[in-house]
Amino acid sequence: MIRRSLFAAALSFFAAALIITTLPGTLATAAHSGAIIPQTTAARHGLVRPWFAQVQLDRGRGRLTDVLLYRGTIYAQTNKAIVQAIDAESGETIWVKRIGRPDHPSLTPGVARDMLAVVNGARLYVVNRHNGNLLYETAVKGAPGAGPALSDKRVYVPMLRGLMVAYRLESLTDPQKELGFGKSWEEMDEGERVAAEKERRDNLRLRQEFIAPLVSQSLGRVMIQPLVTLQNDDEEYCVWPTDRGLLNIGHINRHDEKKLEARHQIATDAGIAARPTYKAADPDALGDEGIIYAASRDGFVHAIEEKSGNSLWRFSTGEPICEPAVVIADRVYVATRLGGMYCLDARVGKEMWQAPGVSQFVSASKRRVYTSDKAGRLVVLDAKTGARLDTLATESLPIKMINSQTDRIYLASDRGLIQCLHEIELPQPLDHVQWEKEQKGAAEKAENVNEKDPLGDDDNPFNDPFEM
Repeated sequence: MIRRSLFAAALSFFAAALIITTLPGTLATAAHSGAIIPQTTAARHGLVRPWFAQVQLDRGRGRLTDVLLYRGTIYAQTNKAIVQAIDAESGETIWVKRIGRPDHPSLTPGVARDMLAVVNGARLYVVNRHNGNLLYETAVKGAPGAGPALSDKRVYVPMLRGLMVAYRLESLTDPQKELGFGKSWEEMDEGERVAAEKERRDNLRLRQEFIAPLVSQSLGRVMIQPLVTLQNDDEEYCVWPTDRGLLNIGHINRHDEKKLEARHQIATDAGIAARPTYKAADPDALGDEGIIYAASRDGFVHAIEEKSGNSLWRFSTGEPICEPAVVIADRVYVATRLGGMYCLDARVGKEMWQAPGVSQFVSASKRRVYTSDKAGRLVVLDAKTGARLDTLATESLPIKMINSQTDRIYLASDRGLIQCLHEIELPQPLDHVQWEKEQKGAAEKAENVNEKDPLGDDDNPFNDPFEM
């Protein structure tokens, strides 16, 4: 009897193993790890899982290292130099390329309007972000300290010995269009514009002639990925911290591109361990400046005006900060190393609320803020008060992408399983930039109504973009 029971148990085990091994690659991996969040579980938390995807990697040695979002596309990079572009709403793969050598380390990619840049070993690669085609490649002199940053016209590579090197990326234009043949953009109808834009994206080219890069020396080692902030027809800015606690604001005059000038060097009392973040200037407000937010190891959050370098405010959390400050609308979210997240007013640095036991910002919708705790669980907070609303078990998905662009939640395992979650009532992504514009317009409209009516409601929900 005992032998029969043991035989039946063994048979059941081997049958289950056979089922798992015969599943498609993505499902087999997910079934083995138990990492896919079931739809029923997501629904109990007010969420839906529209898709999951498996990054192409060697399951024996490959690991997912970087996941980033840019304009509706997720770029996933592995430790074997594989980069995979995935549609952020459908989960469909757009392209997969090996960028560099698999036996050389790849640093976190940089991405801009049309290009994606990767430093692999001692070489810099720039590819078309729409299809992965190689556009530019060059050797990097020295030891890179972090991943690159891109503007529309150049790629910035930080070096360990304190150099910031800016390589010029000059686009080639169609000779016929350059000579004025064909319709102008204004003369095209909608269908022609879509076709022209697709053709432009598919046929991007860069000049291959050597152009001496611009170089700026800073004090200390550069080990944090730089950030390109303002760029227009006249100028562009790049921000990078050093391990000496200096925040450098570099400037290039686009009418006289002869030097990368470190226009401001702002000293903090401790090193900056995370990439700075940026809130662009309001184009409708005369004289408004973009604001750079940097968090330092001594627990301070610094808000610095981009052009003047003046300190707008600073806020002390009292605990070390190693995560980037995240700015959405008029709020800044800062998570501390010991476990606690502060929500600050982005304009004046005033504390709005503090949530204990939180170690990372993940994403935000109008009413909820999604975070992670030290155990790896997804913690849901009330956007207005910071009160804890819910907890979702996501320990098997240690990679939680910081998403300041939309409300979507992107979770991943180091084995390459990526999945998306969002609130059931938000089938379309909430674009935070567009949402901020809409909230600003609504707030101005409400303010004008109250000016005309002295009995206007002081509790107008438009006073706070997160209060709905």
